Amino acid sequence: MHYDLIIIGNSAAGLSAIKTIRAFDKKMSVAVFDKEAESAYSRVLTPYYAGFDTDKDHLYIVDKSFYAKNGIDAYLGDEVFRVDTNKKTIYTQFDTYTYRYLLIAVGAFAKQSHIKHEKVLTLRNISDADKLRKLFSNAKSVAALGAGLVSLPTLSHLKDDVKKHIIVSSDRIFSQVVDKSASYILEEIFKDKNVFIYKHDDVESIKDNADGSIKLSLKSNHQIDCDLLLVGKGVVPNVDFLKGEIETDKGIIIDDFCKTSAQDVYAAGDCAQGRDFVTGKSVIQGNWITAVEQAIIAAKNILGINVAYDGSIKNNTTEVFGIDVAVVGYNKDDAQNIEFYDPGRFFYRKLFFDESGFIIGATLIKDTNDAGLYYNLVKTRTKIDIFHNLNQFMNYPKFLSKLNYR
Repeated sequence: MHYDLIIIGNSAAGLSAIKTIRAFDKKMSVAVFDKEAESAYSRVLTPYYAGFDTDKDHLYIVDKSFYAKNGIDAYLGDEVFRVDTNKKTIYTQFDTYTYRYLLIAVGAFAKQSHIKHEKVLTLRNISDADKLRKLFSNAKSVAALGAGLVSLPTLSHLKDDVKKHIIVSSDRIFSQVVDKSASYILEEIFKDKNVFIYKHDDVESIKDNADGSIKLSLKSNHQIDCDLLLVGKGVVPNVDFLKGEIETDKGIIIDDFCKTSAQDVYAAGDCAQGRDFVTGKSVIQGNWITAVEQAIIAAKNILGINVAYDGSIKNNTTEVFGIDVAVVGYNKDDAQNIEFYDPGRFFYRKLFFDESGFIIGATLIKDTNDAGLYYNLVKTRTKIDIFHNLNQFMNYPKFLSKLNYR
């Protein structure tokens, strides 16, 4: 069967591409393929579901009727295992299909641990969340390897009386997400949350206990008795099935039009590697907003609406142990920065700016509703002195007096 457009992937990017195409063109023949037999859902909410803070129904963004209503042939549960860009053909476990245009939005898969055991799990999809939810139901102690955007939010949704062990190879939690100061503030918050942190450490072996739990032996010689180990060591773009067909690095290389090296093939989302708005470097941003933005750009170019993407911006918001955390743009400590911290409220704001004074990023802890403001400051290349003089940091008039910024 032939389609004008085939979309591989049914998450943020795939769904946004469908909506954009149908906003301009009601007749284009479109098919979407995904290895999961699920309607599009929010991966961001899977920790809430695994930890019993929401029901499965609340994960879904659309129901299965969405596809038919929009004239989309949905092959959900039919995985694409090969693409031939010369023949413009995709191969699935059930059939072959040809395309005029192809959008690859297959996302990424969770990095696996070298430790193999039925109670060593990752969290990337609904199936993973189902397994975790079952084990969490009677858990008294849970360990996590890695302290990033999967493991920390997931642990934070467990009951207060559950012991939570966090094992990190670095010197701090959230090391790939926030700056050092923010990491240490969060660690302070965790002290009364039944959380135990093991730094510069790793799991070396695992064995079964007589009561059905497992015992982890760490590099530091510590031992942890727990009911399961959650591995949260990042993700790997799902690009292996494209080798030899499309130029890849860590992800699929795309230009500013979200085009790949293959004719009429585009990519978006967690599998796509494109220009960072702040640094200009080729990166995989790995966040929902970037996936949506790239998919819109790709879809418009497929429709013949010539539009370029001005680059992705890091943009992550999450909740850990009742505290909102948000990061926008570039937030590494090698950049010039100013910060404000109210320890009584655990309220933290840190702004990063370049040598020319342009705001390039921000870290926020608690009450992060203003994250969109900082995103726009980065996007509009606002200068730090203009923002201070005009806005006085909105509702934070004490900010400047504490900073002594000149």
